[in-house]
Amino acid sequence: MESRALLAFALSLAILIGYQVLFGPEQQLAPTGGAMSEQVGAEAEDTSGVGGVPQHSAATTVQPEIPASSIAEGPEVLETVETDLYRAVFSSHGGRIKSFVLKKYASDGDPADVSGANGREMVDAERLHPLGMYWSDASGDVMTDTGINYTIKVTRKAGLGTSVVMKAESPDGHSLEKILNLTHGSYVLDLVAKVGGTPPQTIGLAWTRKIHDLGSRFGGLEGPTAYIDLDLETEAASGLDEPVQYSGQTSWAGYTDHYFLAALFPEQPTALRMVATARNGEAQSTLWSDDGSGRVEFGLFVGPKSIDLLKSVGHDLEEAVDLGFFAVIARPLLWLLLKLHLVTGNYGWAIVLLTVGIRIAFYPVNQKQAKAMKAMQRIQPELKKIQEKYKDDREKLNQEMMETYRRHKVNPLAGCLPMVVQLPVFLGLYNVLLAAIELRGAPFVSWITDLSQPDRLGALAVPFVSPPGIPVMTLFMGASMLLQQKMMPAGGDPTQQRMMMFLPLIFTVMFINFPSGLVLYWFANNMMSIGQQYLTNRSTA
Repeated sequence: MESRALLAFALSLAILIGYQVLFGPEQQLAPTGGAMSEQVGAEAEDTSGVGGVPQHSAATTVQPEIPASSIAEGPEVLETVETDLYRAVFSSHGGRIKSFVLKKYASDGDPADVSGANGREMVDAERLHPLGMYWSDASGDVMTDTGINYTIKVTRKAGLGTSVVMKAESPDGHSLEKILNLTHGSYVLDLVAKVGGTPPQTIGLAWTRKIHDLGSRFGGLEGPTAYIDLDLETEAASGLDEPVQYSGQTSWAGYTDHYFLAALFPEQPTALRMVATARNGEAQSTLWSDDGSGRVEFGLFVGPKSIDLLKSVGHDLEEAVDLGFFAVIARPLLWLLLKLHLVTGNYGWAIVLLTVGIRIAFYPVNQKQAKAMKAMQRIQPELKKIQEKYKDDREKLNQEMMETYRRHKVNPLAGCLPMVVQLPVFLGLYNVLLAAIELRGAPFVSWITDLSQPDRLGALAVPFVSPPGIPVMTLFMGASMLLQQKMMPAGGDPTQQRMMMFLPLIFTVMFINFPSGLVLYWFANNMMSIGQQYLTNRSTA
């Protein structure tokens, strides 16, 4: 019974982890051509739902398709504004942000680049750039400022930041204006957008990104995202064959990838709608206001998904860090990981210390489980005799086995509860190590230079191993699992024992392409288990 429970638990963990690999968010492949809705102008469909509760559904009348070209008439004027955190380039063509580089973060694929010379580019669409504006009139026709040439005026005020004012006139006679205020020490830009003349019925601002081939199941979910009605909504950019709309009390809306976020947010949660669209390898998130004023005033956050930073900004932005179903457990674990890093100065050792702390916290529970397994091992010979004697009488067999458990004061389920109790903690920490931007580019020891990437030593091409190299930490982890299995009390069923011995191989193959931070956690946990099992075996010898 005990060996079956342990086997079931181990297999359940394998399934939970394997699900992320096999059936997690799809790899986001840049499509050769995605479908878009045709240009529309009717009012958006009623999403009030039953009893006034907003309903999230696919949109049928939302905004025109992404234009085929973003070329505006006249020469392009570029203005660069630089703060201590980022470097932004504004273009007169469409009044857009042409480049937004985070200076304190390495560019993708180059963890050594933290000098600010290159940094992490947040704008990479080839045709359309962020901050596009849409508006509609009473007839429902939807217009865009794509292709319109703006004038740009930059005013730098000592100690007060920089203001960027972009103005233009639309072909339909509306005056267009976008005002941004940038300040040092903040990833938030204050943004006002106005459409003058006859007030439009709706006005929307868009953030556009290239759809990337993430190349890994651990690349996170990328696409339009919003926090609406206290619920995080994210659409995988690669799956946007049709426009999707979310409506309700909106805290923020924008575009996310694994570690970074661009989000527009009102001062207070407001009835707005976010429309997610894609075409020709580019995806777009547009935040719409339907109040008819012709003016929107938002904060614009463009920066890292560091939970402490997002909390300091407010507006529920920290909800962009998706820690899964057990977030209530994951958030304290993330807090502990960050605090331990302050002590160790190394996130790898912080993971080790956090693992040790969790094992110590669960020591009484694990010790009870270990003793229960030892007790079950002692009565195995007697149980085998009972099983042989009453193999044709199921009812009598169960009675005799229960009597044996009672006589020896052994609870056959004593080893199951500790495993169930620890599962939410494991899953919470698993999500923390996947989501924490702090692990991006964080070194551990020697060959492990990035805890968010698989560990590789050298560049030897090994089948099923990508990127190439020897997964040293993963092999250590598999060896520790094998040693742990050998130290555990033998069960009564030889078939189950053989299956248990296969688990280290299964986990090793499954973990080969995992981020090294996750592998390190599992290895450290195994080593703690080995130590505890050794002490238990000595005390019960």
